[in-house]
Amino acid sequence: MMTRPLALPTLAGAVVLGLGTAHPAAAQGSVQLQAGGASALPEGPRTEAALYGLAGLRVDWAGTRTSAHATLFGGLASDDLRASDFVSASTGVEAWTGAGTALGIAARASGFRIASPFTYRVAAVRVGPALRVREGRAEATLRTDLGLGHTLTELRRYDGRVRRAERDLWTRGADIEVGWRQSRWAVEGFAGAWSSAGGAFSRGGAALTVGGPRWAVRLEADRWDTPLGDEWLGGVALLVPLGRRATVSASAGRAPPDPLTLVDAGDQGGVLVGWTVATFAGPPPPVVRLSGEPGSRRAVFYLDDLSVRAATLVEVIGDFTAWTPIALDRVGGGWRGEVAVRPGVYHYGFRVDGDWFVPEDMPGNVPDEWGRTNATLVVSEVVEEGGS
Repeated sequence: MMTRPLALPTLAGAVVLGLGTAHPAAAQGSVQLQAGGASALPEGPRTEAALYGLAGLRVDWAGTRTSAHATLFGGLASDDLRASDFVSASTGVEAWTGAGTALGIAARASGFRIASPFTYRVAAVRVGPALRVREGRAEATLRTDLGLGHTLTELRRYDGRVRRAERDLWTRGADIEVGWRQSRWAVEGFAGAWSSAGGAFSRGGAALTVGGPRWAVRLEADRWDTPLGDEWLGGVALLVPLGRRATVSASAGRAPPDPLTLVDAGDQGGVLVGWTVATFAGPPPPVVRLSGEPGSRRAVFYLDDLSVRAATLVEVIGDFTAWTPIALDRVGGGWRGEVAVRPGVYHYGFRVDGDWFVPEDMPGNVPDEWGRTNATLVVSEVVEEGGS
């Protein structure tokens, strides 16, 4: 039995980081215990169908310039004849020179081992430089992919002798992703081509992610050209948070092949239940700060109060908008937006799902003639050190 390493269902980034941006406004992360079941039904000659029961750990972290994840799972895999224990691990990191358009580097490593009745191991490392171009809600990322891997299969014969088979793996190629993000949805297009120890691979497709703080759904479809032929792949993934700590994620569809490890495409589905045991975050940005040079100043607002995290619409409104509401974008657990301002003294506030809101601890809060509390923003002629 040669089973495929699982592409475990996860949409953690869509909910933890928010759909409105690829990176949070402040560094944040989580540690989550996960358990569940999955099935993998590859149709190629190198892998067989299997059912999985698994449990493990997932760690996610993201900042304005870097992101990382790590997983470790173990459990049992079973086909029609036997059950075997397995271990699966993966880790990845991306680092960029800036939060917007920037150069970067990405690295990933993964391993999979299944023990009985034979031993099968596969390990792979991928690394490559990248270029990201970001303009407003649009983003394009070009990644190069240089990978090395190794497989080992050991089969103990009936006479006690061990038969070994090893293979060195490699791949090189590149892929590009182009996306457009809104507060409640994101659409992506992608294409790539690789040469490898198993032949030439290429792909092209698109994905749509829809959701918010309470749920997220991702639909994906792509066309692969592989040494075994051409075919359409794709599927659906769902993530539903249950309270502050628990999540349920599920996926079903046809998983893509891997040009490096040479795992074939195949039907796959699974369900994972997660429990967050720890979260960590850096200090959030101030509610308002000023950026830019004299004559082109912008007020940058970021609202991360607990009372607004479940809101569906947050707007800023004040003197600088002639009291016309400006909608903010969801970023991480909060809301962010920018408004052009000239030197002067302004009063403003926020509307959260239509209700007036101003954080109590903001400096310069003053009452107005309607009995509301307004915040105060002072924009000076001179840019002070630190950009405010």
